[in-house]
Amino acid sequence: MSGRASLLTILAVVLVALNLRGAIAAVPPVLEDLQAAVGLTPAQAALMTSLPVLLFALAAPLAARLGRRLGPGRAVLVGLALIAVGTLVRVLGGPLVLLLGTAVVGLGITVGNVLVPVVIKRDFAGRASRVTGFFTATLAVGAALTSALTVPLAQLMGWRAALALWAVLVPVAVVGWVRHVVRRERDGAGEPARPHTPVPAGVHEDRFVWRLPTAWALAVALGSQSALYYSLTTWLPTILVDRAGVTHAVGGTAMALYQITAIPTALTIAGFARMRPRQGWIGVLIALAWTVMVAGLLLAPAAWPVWAVVGGLAQGAGFTYALTLIVLRGHDEHVVRALNAMAQLVGYTIGAAGPFAVGWLAQSTGGWVAPGLLLVALALSLATSSLAAGRDVVVRAPSGRGPDPS
Repeated sequence: MSGRASLLTILAVVLVALNLRGAIAAVPPVLEDLQAAVGLTPAQAALMTSLPVLLFALAAPLAARLGRRLGPGRAVLVGLALIAVGTLVRVLGGPLVLLLGTAVVGLGITVGNVLVPVVIKRDFAGRASRVTGFFTATLAVGAALTSALTVPLAQLMGWRAALALWAVLVPVAVVGWVRHVVRRERDGAGEPARPHTPVPAGVHEDRFVWRLPTAWALAVALGSQSALYYSLTTWLPTILVDRAGVTHAVGGTAMALYQITAIPTALTIAGFARMRPRQGWIGVLIALAWTVMVAGLLLAPAAWPVWAVVGGLAQGAGFTYALTLIVLRGHDEHVVRALNAMAQLVGYTIGAAGPFAVGWLAQSTGGWVAPGLLLVALALSLATSSLAAGRDVVVRAPSGRGPDPS
């Protein structure tokens, strides 16, 4: 691929990434408005952020199957269409329609979560970890953009229009993706496509990865990171209102700070991952940063700007790190697809349970100490699983004599 083609493909990846978190991050800042206007119960309100994450898990095998059938480029277009439809539909009715539209958004995002890294591995080979950094940094940009702007937009035009407005990002992504990814997958159209790695016979069903300890370590690392991120994305404003005595507007500011400070580490952590053949030490440092954030919120909540920044750095590094490990461990794009589908099925199941568990503990105990201890336990899980997932091994598809001992 020429230098110009590479840059345009990276641009297409970035445009898609802008759509893969914003529709979720837009909800917490206006959640009270939704509850008052639509009559959401507390459980339904929690589902607004946890339901998409649960679908990240449950629909990951379906997304991988769609990628095998259509090719990753065309399958991502299906995902983008689902995001647009869900974003628009969910504001048109009551609680059931709101949750149904949110589920459709979750399905669309899942397709992008699973298959964009496959395109990155296929088209960028040795530079895949760097492009993964651009991808995850843009996830943080999309989340920060919607977190910061949804409340002002809601004050101008109401929460329904403010949430629906984010669907306008989808057509821009579709144009870039079609021109610079899908077109290259068509034989004889546009610039010749980079040849796909032949699909090994044993990788068609993707089941072989479930037998590999490395794959399980990757899944637990992604799950621990996801549970930390989505738990604090859901509850950070509430924690600050309860423990620091700030207003809801300040809580929204803290959320935007937490999202935007993810960008520096999302862009740089992939470079550190390439420095050494083992990457477990990076996961340990990320886990330590999460622990510092949680301890700070509990012990010195008045210093919340510091803890929001530390958490932002941790979450930006954590997602890039987890996705980079999957790309580095997979021998080719087919194995990356299999690893990614498994890691997201297991990992996002853990991630979806995080906000519910934290909320239940807070309600049951009347405070945030028990939830804080759960978050610290998740950070410890991230550290230990990273040491296993960060080993210098490459996962290959089975050759007929059994998989590599990875």
